[in-house]
Amino acid sequence: MKNCYKLITVLASLVSIAAVMTGCGNDAEPEAPADASSSEAVDTLIIAVTDTIGVEMGDSSYVFGMLMEVAHGADGSIIALDMNRACLSVYSPDGEFISSIGSPGPGPGEFLIPIGFAVMADGGIAVSDAVARNISFFDTEGVFREVMDGFFPTPPMSIEGCPDGGFIGQSMSMVMTGETMDASLQLCKYSDSTEADVTYFSKPMEMDFSGGGQASLQRGPEFDFAVGPDGSVFVAEISDTLFAVSGYSPDGEEFLTLYEEREKTPLTQEEIDAGSLNLSIMIVNGEASAGMDRTDDVYPWRNVIASIGVDSMERIWVEMACTDMPVFRVYDYSGTLLFVALQDVAFTAVTRPAFMIDAGGILAYDQDPMDYPKIYNFQLLEN
Repeated sequence: MKNCYKLITVLASLVSIAAVMTGCGNDAEPEAPADASSSEAVDTLIIAVTDTIGVEMGDSSYVFGMLMEVAHGADGSIIALDMNRACLSVYSPDGEFISSIGSPGPGPGEFLIPIGFAVMADGGIAVSDAVARNISFFDTEGVFREVMDGFFPTPPMSIEGCPDGGFIGQSMSMVMTGETMDASLQLCKYSDSTEADVTYFSKPMEMDFSGGGQASLQRGPEFDFAVGPDGSVFVAEISDTLFAVSGYSPDGEEFLTLYEEREKTPLTQEEIDAGSLNLSIMIVNGEASAGMDRTDDVYPWRNVIASIGVDSMERIWVEMACTDMPVFRVYDYSGTLLFVALQDVAFTAVTRPAFMIDAGGILAYDQDPMDYPKIYNFQLLEN
């Protein structure tokens, strides 16, 4: 799962647009759901926590502010993006702190509001900054290399590197048509400029122009995506009524479709009472500010899918959000259900973390912790 924040508001100065993105997957019931495309029985495997990174107090290298994303580096290291501290922290596979990348500020190699990152094909790191509206690139030693700017209205906020170079990014596209603004959420491949090389997926966004000259939209992230070791791109739509997963070749040809309509699942009262953590980012005339608060105005239905990831064996992991605890359906590239995976930790609908499954393994992290933010390192226990 990419940076799946509960709420982010972006006000773009040139067009006066407030965009609200409500977070990835709510949750729901405890039993592993059956595969929509097959009635065959499959094994249920366990993913077990081998270690955690993070402390409540003590060494600042292990104290997190707000974790926005975690992933494995090209060398197997564990990289964590902390929005509050405006830096990335790099840890060994065993959880030992190695180094940090970036720092707060507006200059080269510094971040205002870093919101997503990608591990590039050469082992370097790309970081998306929502407020600076750019993507900064670092080499394998964490040294700043260059910046890509000129994105409108924001840079891709969820990004992932491609094995052949460049990166895949989820971003908004806004085009004036007469006196109205057409907006869409897109997934594209970028190489050396802000112009997309390939568009894999696009979803229109409805806009409300009744705000006295200020247009607004309210939406969820609408889809999560993952890039396989071979460069294939997978998209999971975030919906309360659909199980929908698509697979694309690196050049954009669709080769996989999994689709199932489902009944809506309501949130539990515990989830409603817990409320939702909100992150707001405002950009007006080039000036930016951010704030955090909690709202009781919670969307009452659970999404079907929470996230999607691809491991080193080219297995597609689809995390179900309509379960009280995280449940994964794991497929091959043909869409065959291989097995279902559960954790050995008793996460609940309220305490479930965000998962990131990539070629390096299985990680999870607290976005809205009950105690303090931490990273979980998992291992699949195969038969």
